[in-house]
This record gives sequence, C-alpha cells and structure tokens, in this order.
Amino acid sequence: MSILSLWQSPPEGLEEARQAFAARYADPVEVNGQALTLGHLIDRARWLQSAFDDLRFEVLEQVAIDQTLVIAFVLRARHTGPFLTSLGVVPATGMDVEIRTIDVLTLQDGLITRLNVVSDELQTLSAMGVVSLHGNAHDRPVHDARKALTDSTS
Repeated sequence: MSILSLWQSPPEGLEEARQAFAARYADPVEVNGQALTLGHLIDRARWLQSAFDDLRFEVLEQVAIDQTLVIAFVLRARHTGPFLTSLGVVPATGMDVEIRTIDVLTLQDGLITRLNVVSDELQTLSAMGVVSLHGNAHDRPVHDARKALTDSTS
C-alpha cells in the first residue's frame, strides 16, 4: 500500500491500520516538529475520511534525494464533514475542494521518521468562502524596499 493510499483509504480495523502504517512510518514519527504515534496518524487518516468524500490524490511531482522524498500533490474531494484548519473547524460545505500540498519525508531504514507538510490552506479556505482575498495583485502598489531605505536615509 502506497503512502498516499494509506491516507486515501486506511484499513478499517485498528490492528490492520496499525500494521499498514507501521510498514511505512516510524513510531513515533515527527510531523512538523511534533512527535506523533502511529495511533495519532491513524486518527488523522480517519478524520480525513470523515471530513471528505471521494478523496483522491494527484501527484504533481516526486523527487528522491538520499534519504529524503519530496511529494507535491493535490488532494481533491467533496467537503462533507468538519475540516480542522489553522483558523479553526470549518463545518461541511458540500463543496468540491482542492488542497495543494508538499510533503517532505525523511526516511531511515525504510521508514518515514520525519515529515514536514506544507499545504496551501489559504487558497482552499478562500475557495470555500471562509476567508476573502480582496483585490488583485496587479491592483496593489509595488513597494520598492531599496527606494524606501534610500528615502529614509536622505
């Protein structure tokens, strides 16, 4: 079972899920600086399943260098349950969503020991109508830091 498959459809039984995650992840594994047990990972996978229906991943790029694997992907799904974000929990919207993500995995002895996850949460929340991004980048004045420094020392 591939890494993304574990998250797309983790095994239903707790022991089967634990074995499947243990085949890929160290216990504990460091995720964005926080030590998580396999139990935590399984809970997160189940939460993902409860927040989204028709969950699928499109791998955009994958690069392996030494003991590091970088995967850029888009998660696509229908938002049907509570979605935990940096801004709090977003109730189900029924909307189709896309979440662009980059995972940087460190491997040791064939297991993922560290994982750094960067998701474009702002774009997703904007598309869901949770936050509003006003204006267009072309409408904003360009700030020239060099000119500002020159002006302030003159």
